[in-house]
Amino acid sequence: MAMPPNINNYTIPGGIKLFFDDGTGERDLGNIVNLDITPGTDELEHYSNRSGKRAKDAIWTLEEKLAMKFTLDEPVLENWKYFLKGGASENVGAGTATKTDQKLTTLAAAFVSVGQYYGLTVVTVRQFIDYCLVFDGAAYVDNSTEADLAGGSAFAGVEGTDDFLYIGKITPFKNVAFDVATPGNYGTGKWEYWNGSAWTEFSPTGENDFTQDGVMILGDLATWGKTTVNGREAYWIRFSAGTITTPCTINAIRQNCVVNVDYSLDPGTAAVGGRLPGRIANILTGMLASGEEVKVSFTYATFTAMRFPISGSSFATGAARLEVHPSSGRGLKFDIEIPKCQMKPDGNIGLDDKKVLEMTMTLEVLDNSSITPDYPYGRFIIYET
Repeated sequence: MAMPPNINNYTIPGGIKLFFDDGTGERDLGNIVNLDITPGTDELEHYSNRSGKRAKDAIWTLEEKLAMKFTLDEPVLENWKYFLKGGASENVGAGTATKTDQKLTTLAAAFVSVGQYYGLTVVTVRQFIDYCLVFDGAAYVDNSTEADLAGGSAFAGVEGTDDFLYIGKITPFKNVAFDVATPGNYGTGKWEYWNGSAWTEFSPTGENDFTQDGVMILGDLATWGKTTVNGREAYWIRFSAGTITTPCTINAIRQNCVVNVDYSLDPGTAAVGGRLPGRIANILTGMLASGEEVKVSFTYATFTAMRFPISGSSFATGAARLEVHPSSGRGLKFDIEIPKCQMKPDGNIGLDDKKVLEMTMTLEVLDNSSITPDYPYGRFIIYET
């Protein structure tokens, strides 16, 4: 973040996201058409006549104000509830459905939505690899599908001293689990990774020689980078053997993650408070690497409609977070965190068949001194570019 004068400080607002948490979990309000931040104070002014003419000599601040007025154009049920002081929701035609192997790229210590799926139950998160190839010195055999089968569909590993077993994934990973069908006996096995310019030998720990089922831990692969193997770009490791007594066969290369050990789960909800999608967060002390893609399976709530009574509650009170993150080269990124505020309508909703329906709302900041005395009205965060 440069000091003025500097053209890098010019900012075209973009990446605007507003989140609100009414106590049931933080929710993205959707596409923001425009947003105004309006600070203000009520002041008491004092005047003196001692100099021979009336002059202002003191100002006292009596009241601090801050409001965010914004327009959004995604009139989902939860946003209508804020506008109409909606009461408890109910699902019409409630039921359940299942989703299998939904791909999700995890983030460390930050929840990522699984998509528009609510009230998750029977959740399974598992690690997988994208590619499993065997090169026999002349051609590649693709066993990627077999390596991802839960029941196992045994395929041959390294069978000759000219063979390579390649394991690749589009995102980084820090361990792999082998389900071995036939234990191998490789006297001088070697593991390598692509360091950005060449294949480099490394020494993984754990079950790294295909003698039995188990997890292999890669360790620190310095400067690990993507490369292309048989037309597939990924983070690759490979295995070869100088001597072979018994070649192995492999059932699968996959493993289930453990909740609260490898990942955190927020199942979301489809209950009286409205809808919140299920979310997953990576716990980096577990098996998953930072930014690693996983496959998630779950049961989720379904319904044909949702409804609520109008004026069935008070205006919603909670916390808010504004993100303004322009794309690269378009200026400074900043956040505003509001620990306590009230959501209110700001004007009317016009039903015009020649324009997108828009909702005008206000977040009125409330004093939160008892809980956040260091920033009772919120705080501003600006990032280095």
